[in-house]
Amino acid sequence: MKMTLERKPFNEFWMNCMLNQAFSIAASAHPSYHNAAYLNIYRYYPWVAATDKEFRYPTIDTLYYLDDWTKFPLTGVIKLIEPGHFRNKETFTEEIKEVLRGGRNLSVNVDLYYWLPGSMAWRKFHWYHYSLFNGYDEERSSFYVIDDTLAGYSEHEVPEERLRKAFLNAEYNINENYTGPAYYIYNLHSTIEPYELQLSEVVENAERLERELGEFSIEGMWNVDSSPDKYQSHITYALIGINIICNRHTANEGLIRTLREQKLLKESSCDFLMDQLLEVKNGWEAIKQAFVTHKFDRERELGLAKDLFAKERVFWGSLARSE
Repeated sequence: MKMTLERKPFNEFWMNCMLNQAFSIAASAHPSYHNAAYLNIYRYYPWVAATDKEFRYPTIDTLYYLDDWTKFPLTGVIKLIEPGHFRNKETFTEEIKEVLRGGRNLSVNVDLYYWLPGSMAWRKFHWYHYSLFNGYDEERSSFYVIDDTLAGYSEHEVPEERLRKAFLNAEYNINENYTGPAYYIYNLHSTIEPYELQLSEVVENAERLERELGEFSIEGMWNVDSSPDKYQSHITYALIGINIICNRHTANEGLIRTLREQKLLKESSCDFLMDQLLEVKNGWEAIKQAFVTHKFDRERELGLAKDLFAKERVFWGSLARSE
């Protein structure tokens, strides 16, 4: 018999593993929190590849506001994200069931090499992250998790033995210098306040993005090594960053659509902003396609990206001064 928390995957667009699972929990608890995902509380960041510290690529950083919990748009539903450690590694699967039976949302550190068939890292390289648990089936000796593969973000069934291998080989267990927890528990408020998108907060972030985009540089990025042992991984990492940027502009479409539906901006302003945004989004899709088809030219793509950053800066300036 399957025991489930009935969390639905937030799969409209991809942010990162921690945020997509947080929004899966929040939007399942109260549908108004779907709109919170559209809030433009992000910044561009020069990321470093997990398996090659010399390869850098541009992407979106959407976790920085966790340094200030009051800025986290899910505080109306998530009371506290609590780190934890299992009492006994031999019986940790029983502890997971205990937490789930208590109706609490649990995210466990795993090694993606052993985790989900069809994922980018499956049987290819070791990469560690936290996976959201949605339930278990005692008769099938399996657990249900909400996580991403190359096919998208959805629920997956994981046999208990595979869970054991993925957890026991996770960074938490093999890296003596790792300071993170074995798991996180998302504690929810007993009474949930519905989320309301505020134009003032959107404008504040638009002004910040306008400033930051004027200073952001992609110098030294996308320096793909043509050697056989590095080429494919560099392409993959570049695409990870570009895909997150493309998904962010899908979220920005949702933002403009919501501002229109809630009549927070004039129709004419929304039409103008959407035209600007689609030009930026389509430009990033073209860069993504160049990497997907291996027809990219580094100088050309860097030039296109600089132009798109400039256009996005204009877009946010337009929104900040719209009526």
